[in-house]
Amino acid sequence: MIPVMGVFPASTFSAAAPGGVPVSPPRANTPVAIVDLGSNSARVVVVDHPIPGVIETIAEERLDLRLATELDKRSRLSERGIATTIDAVADFAAFAREVGARSIDVVATAAIRSATNRDELLARVHAELGLAVEVLDGAEEAEFAAIGALHGLPIRSGVIVDIGGGSTEVARVIAGTIVGAWSFPLGALSASSDWLTDDPPSRKQIKAMRRMVAETLAESAPSGLDAGEELVATGGSARTLARLAQRQDSYPVDRLHGYSLDRRSLRKVSAFLAGHSAAERCEIDGVRAGRADSIVGGAVILEEMMRHLGADSLTIASGGVREGVAMRAFGESVPQPRLVRAAAIEALLRRHGVWDEDDMEARAALADRLSPGVIDDPFSDILEAARLAAMLRTLGEAQGDGGAGARATQALLAEDLAGFDHAMLARIAAALHYSDGDKDAAQPFLALLPATEKPLLRRCGDLLG
Repeated sequence: MIPVMGVFPASTFSAAAPGGVPVSPPRANTPVAIVDLGSNSARVVVVDHPIPGVIETIAEERLDLRLATELDKRSRLSERGIATTIDAVADFAAFAREVGARSIDVVATAAIRSATNRDELLARVHAELGLAVEVLDGAEEAEFAAIGALHGLPIRSGVIVDIGGGSTEVARVIAGTIVGAWSFPLGALSASSDWLTDDPPSRKQIKAMRRMVAETLAESAPSGLDAGEELVATGGSARTLARLAQRQDSYPVDRLHGYSLDRRSLRKVSAFLAGHSAAERCEIDGVRAGRADSIVGGAVILEEMMRHLGADSLTIASGGVREGVAMRAFGESVPQPRLVRAAAIEALLRRHGVWDEDDMEARAALADRLSPGVIDDPFSDILEAARLAAMLRTLGEAQGDGGAGARATQALLAEDLAGFDHAMLARIAAALHYSDGDKDAAQPFLALLPATEKPLLRRCGDLLG
């Protein structure tokens, strides 16, 4: 058994009153760049804050620094690791300024956190580039990942897991409040390097790593999911595995954010990847070269996390640490999912130049004719979908006659709008296609929903058409 590095007490962060990760006063100078120095890859994302509740990505870049492999047995970061990190930060800063960033926040996670000579790196970055590097401890990393993930999904209670290259962070959330944060030395890259030494890895090696991960989680990880709780996964390993699973079947929503990955599909993808060498994995569409040698280890960690928590499925979040740090920069807490969805649709319509306050109120009122009567619950997901679909039709109508619902659906699915899972996207898309009178186009989206919703969504479409 390996020791758990940092099991942290409950945070006081909540959607209404953050405390564990403080929300700063909003910055007047936007856009903001967030540089994330991870253990496998390093990224910069430049984000804007056009209206409350909305964080928009302007541009982003990534480099595979693989810092977890640059630590020696004494946990010293090599000179090459230090030099490439400084070069990466310099390149990211130049990129960010070129696309309009007014400030740059640099954060570092497991590899740099564990480096015994990290102070040397931080001092050189500051001296050569004039930038400060904030090294997140395990609790902070877990909380930022949870904040970033929750902002983008309609989930209020559950467990958020972020599998990185050098560590895995876990946060438990109840009714929007982070009640616990954990960090484990279970990195997809570092654990693969230690346990999966053959290429492809042998069954014996995978079994041994699986046992190690299971024992570590059993000793210190949060207990199983309670009724009403969900498992959310963020990070490159989880997104890669979900992308491969999604491509195995015909699927109507072409985005990962909000995708539900079940244990059977994960096991199938994991077995497929484990049967190929790293070089062969590089040739698989959807697997980056920088992740080919760590993705099997990432799959083992994710599978064992699902088993430990008793989760039959998990939801993929595109947001994570970077988005959490951005929310702190903008003074944003985590609002209610319905407010996030409404703000995301408003921002989308504003970008297309079709937002008109009076018109949107009239369209939402049109959808409200469904309640009471057809839909008696004023908080019904279908009623909310009808309101948003009514507003989104503006996009299609602005582009010409006929097929307005189809064009609005295309615009809706082209972006990773915050606050939406695939079920809500499917409701809106089905209602929009029904508003065109196109039953066939609505069918793939209806397949993602309970059969009982079909007649209600048809009524929505008839009302909006």
